[in-house]
Amino acid sequence: MLTLIEKVLLLLRRLVSGVVIVLFSVMMAAVLVQVAGRYVFNYSIAQASEIATFCQIWLVLLGAGVAMARGQHVAIDMVPAQFSLPWARAALIFIALVSAAFLAVLAWGSQPLLRMGAFQTSPSLQMPMAWMYLCLPVGAAYIALELLLSVILRWNDPFPPPSLDHEEEAI
Repeated sequence: MLTLIEKVLLLLRRLVSGVVIVLFSVMMAAVLVQVAGRYVFNYSIAQASEIATFCQIWLVLLGAGVAMARGQHVAIDMVPAQFSLPWARAALIFIALVSAAFLAVLAWGSQPLLRMGAFQTSPSLQMPMAWMYLCLPVGAAYIALELLLSVILRWNDPFPPPSLDHEEEAI
């Protein structure tokens, strides 16, 4: 039986994955509208370009958290994989702390942008830029949460040997 925390995390992961899918779909539709407008009607649709850009930025930050949840980030772990368990755990914690420090700087550094974004609007859509800049602390927080969960889940085997995923088996 799943605990309440596991249920909440599963719901959060499904929600974020769903948002990523929607963002990607909207981005693709906006790009197609922009291409059709430019090359079929000889008219540039600025709103479509802005929608695609904003979706892509949110997609990158939330998608990085989804990749973290699935262990799909690139890592060079040949050396720490040779360590004994205590040293491998120490390396895992060190890597996580460095990553968390970067995410904290990203979230903290976005604060001036959020304040400035409260007074700015996007050129075409006229939406408050604070909504765009919000992707930085939200994305950093989600990646940090998945980073913490990956440390907990990998505690007994910090650097497992690579395994074949379903995508690799199809090749």
